[in-house]
Amino acid sequence: MDPKTLGAGFAQILLLAIFVLPAIFFILTQQQTLKVVRREYRELSPVLVWLQLIPIFSYFWVFVVVTRIADSLSKEIIVRQEDSILGIPDFDAVGAINRRPTYKIGMAYCFLYVACPVCVILVNLFAAPGSGMIDQVFPFVLGIILLAMMACWIVYWVQLAQNKRKLERFQ
Repeated sequence: MDPKTLGAGFAQILLLAIFVLPAIFFILTQQQTLKVVRREYRELSPVLVWLQLIPIFSYFWVFVVVTRIADSLSKEIIVRQEDSILGIPDFDAVGAINRRPTYKIGMAYCFLYVACPVCVILVNLFAAPGSGMIDQVFPFVLGIILLAMMACWIVYWVQLAQNKRKLERFQ
């Protein structure tokens, strides 16, 4: 075997481990979080979170998953904390005070997740090759967006895990 071929194969395996494995564990956390929510309060079937692995479709589906997980958690927490009137959960009253766990950071992650490829597409469409300023600024801007997305993704993931543990304690 050619050493270059071995090196390329190793690099591919390394990239797989760096990017795909964390994504799988992240989606597992989303699925397990939804499983802790009682069926009647789930806004999304836990198995549907795996649709985020479909290329291109994931740019839309990630918004659906984040929103529905936040709404499911909200309903479950309302019921478990007994924010209710005469034993009946008052979802409208709690919704009015905007208690949606994981929603804000999740949406920040979603928008930044979509911003990365959009930024690349826009630069490729509108920037002339070798246009100087764009060539210097673009990598910096994309790097900032990627770092912000990673930070939001990690914080969102941690919040999901915390809410899952919180609900597991109440069972």
